[in-house]
Amino acid sequence: MKHFKTAALATFLAATSFSALAEDATVRIISQDPGTGWYAYGSAVGDIIDRSQGNYSLSADVLPRGGGMMNPLAVGQGSADIGFASASAALWARDGIGEAFEGRAAENLRTLIGGLQAAYVTVAARRAYVERTGQTSFDDMVNAERPPRFVLKPTGSQVPILADHMFEALGTSLDEMRSRGVINQISTAQIAQMMRDGTADVYIENAPIGQATMQELALTSDLVFVPMSDTVLDHMTEVGVPRITLPEGSYQGLDSDYFTSNTPTILIVGADMDDEIAYQITQAMVEARDQLADAFPPLAGWDPEAGAQADQAVLELHPGAARYYRERGWIE
Repeated sequence: MKHFKTAALATFLAATSFSALAEDATVRIISQDPGTGWYAYGSAVGDIIDRSQGNYSLSADVLPRGGGMMNPLAVGQGSADIGFASASAALWARDGIGEAFEGRAAENLRTLIGGLQAAYVTVAARRAYVERTGQTSFDDMVNAERPPRFVLKPTGSQVPILADHMFEALGTSLDEMRSRGVINQISTAQIAQMMRDGTADVYIENAPIGQATMQELALTSDLVFVPMSDTVLDHMTEVGVPRITLPEGSYQGLDSDYFTSNTPTILIVGADMDDEIAYQITQAMVEARDQLADAFPPLAGWDPEAGAQADQAVLELHPGAARYYRERGWIE
């Protein structure tokens, strides 16, 4: 009888899923509005978390709202557990830099996954403007007695903050350039038309390869991708926007590699997330890397080992994630 009970217990344990024995936990993921790339990524990451194996039986709840500037605050304030964020915005939020984050620094932010998707700072000018003025670099344009008419996204996007840092590197600021009457902030739906009809000369953007407005402009306008000096690129690195190369051929008219700055998409969490949950999610994400790349071509460039390094993680790694990366031999 004793042997029968032992055998029956063994059979029961073998037939019981691990998740039934694990502790239940729900992970709230803040992404972006439905229809956006981050929302699609959030749904995929939610599925990965739901299927993950470890000490927890995890279920994901994708929050269909948020954005590049909102998500770091949501995670920092505890209204979400994990979030998509541009590395620069996450750094600014951690340090309380800029209008969006001044007075409400989220010092508890940590990186789970770094370098998930690159977003490239691009400065594109109408070729007719460049040929007429002879201004061939961003530095020339900013320092000109009569600067070009710059167009960029409205306040609330991170583009104005990036532009402010770019201008700052050359001894001016976004506010000062506004006072000179050369800044027009407008919705992306109108930017391409302004560039085509000549009411704007230079477009500053920050987006992954293939972003709709950049793609439309490259296909319908004669553009020059305007280079930035080491002075600008080094300053951007100092404020959490590292260097990157936009490959030749990424857009029509881009006939050589374009050296610029990168605001990589990262997955952030709060420092108080349980180490085992952070470890489990990190492991599941890395193991699903090929699945994500097949489903979402913009993620095909994600290299989990590179993303674990300081230049792509940008923030301090969460201890649970760091433990997984150490076990893989990717960090010390």
